[in-house]
Amino acid sequence: MEDGKVGIVACSGASNTGAYSDLVARKLMQRGKSKMLCLARFAIDEKFTEQSKQEYSRFVVLDGCPINCAEEILKDKGITTFKHINTTDFGIVKGKTPVTVDKVDEIIDYIETVELNNLIYNEK
Repeated sequence: MEDGKVGIVACSGASNTGAYSDLVARKLMQRGKSKMLCLARFAIDEKFTEQSKQEYSRFVVLDGCPINCAEEILKDKGITTFKHINTTDFGIVKGKTPVTVDKVDEIIDYIETVELNNLIYNEK
């Protein structure tokens, strides 16, 4: 199991909200605090899903809108212990709010200071 690392799964949908979740996940991975895992692969590859369950005991799921595709796919695959974050909870309006570095950084700051610390240091 990856010691201290969190598996991060992001909606990479076709709207600005999906772009936010994707960019946030990629930036978190670049910082070394998480490993981005492919949402589409969870949907079609049972072996990948089982391997991910073994490698990561902690997951962050980033969705771009209240449809929550990423959350639903993981639940469907039997992964139910994760921290779920929706980009629209940060004042982003689907189809309207331009993607900005400042807003991406705001979401990352929240995840790093609140969610990742809770996941890494406070096992459920």
